Amino acid sequence: MSKHYAVAAAVAVLLAACGGDNHPAPPPVAQLFAQTNDTDNLVVHFLRNADGSLVPQAPVGTGGKGTNGVNYFMGNAVAPDALTSNHSVVVSDDGRQLFVANAGDNTVSVFAITPAGGLMLQAVSPTGGVQPTSLAFNAGVLYVTHQRGANELGAYRVGTDGKLTPLGQYPVLQPDALPTEVSISPDHQYVVVNGFLRALTPTTPGNTLLAYPINADGTLAKPVASTTAGIGPFGGVFAHGAQSGTYVTADAAGTTATTYSFSAGGAFSLLSGPVKVAGQMAPCWIAITPDNRFVYVSNGSGTIAQFALDTTGKLTLVNASAASEPAIKAGTSSFAADAWISPDGKYLYQDYAGNDKIVVYAIGPDGTLTRTGEQPVGTKSGISLQGAAGI
Repeated sequence: MSKHYAVAAAVAVLLAACGGDNHPAPPPVAQLFAQTNDTDNLVVHFLRNADGSLVPQAPVGTGGKGTNGVNYFMGNAVAPDALTSNHSVVVSDDGRQLFVANAGDNTVSVFAITPAGGLMLQAVSPTGGVQPTSLAFNAGVLYVTHQRGANELGAYRVGTDGKLTPLGQYPVLQPDALPTEVSISPDHQYVVVNGFLRALTPTTPGNTLLAYPINADGTLAKPVASTTAGIGPFGGVFAHGAQSGTYVTADAAGTTATTYSFSAGGAFSLLSGPVKVAGQMAPCWIAITPDNRFVYVSNGSGTIAQFALDTTGKLTLVNASAASEPAIKAGTSSFAADAWISPDGKYLYQDYAGNDKIVVYAIGPDGTLTRTGEQPVGTKSGISLQGAAGI
């Protein structure tokens, strides 16, 4: 009998090691990711300690090309926020895959994230579009927006080997509209696209949110279009849990923030705002705490604004400059761009593209931000840092 028990125990250990259904692999350790957007693009990789501090890991090549700071929206000048987007780096909901947009060669890189905190490049796939800059992942399908072209939204099935298989290419507001963000609605029924910085003329921003119904096979149906109250919504974020029907936008052109309710039919309706963010230049990037109490909007002036969000979806400006960084070079900006909040709601990680670094802030009980540390990135151009996503 003891021999049979020994065999059974050995089988159980083997199944656990292989991550069988009854013994799933443990989730990866706490981490933060960004990208250099260098010509030879790299993933910037950190482990996260319990106190919010970052431990640098060796950068990992994406196998793709970045723009090296060349900013299409700024007339192909070398300037911060070269990708003019949110979510150029995203992590799957289970924390086991990382996706990176390579705008320099029109590809997307897919990595496996190991439980120990390592990165393994699985595949680099062309998107068939021009300058991919924003990503969203849902139920095995990756959605990608591009800065240029007639069909700037693409859907791709992600294989077990990480390779992308195209499912469809879709038009947005108009050709060359330069959408700035793609995301998934909390009910996983819609792909939401916003931005449209070149939607009307090269200098006039759009004021539309598009919600594409997701078909059972991951393809997309005709979008529901909603007119926004804020001018030029650049980034948007859904609230969590019971408030998941609330959507908050950072409106770059209007220098405002606005909240909307999102219906089961895909339409957005105004809840509050637009709320003016005094003293900011181009508020574009937005993050919300897991408890929905605080919203942070980052901007081209190198500051972060703090807002309060109540249970009705009303947005109130608390501090237009809750945090800021002085520019390294005179006459420039530290440029507060992509940001990410830890799942426990205790820390905000902020890219300062103009200063080529990531700054860590502790989030206080009242939402105040306390600077606790920083990590240099070391991009080739010194200003091409992009993306922020973590576990």
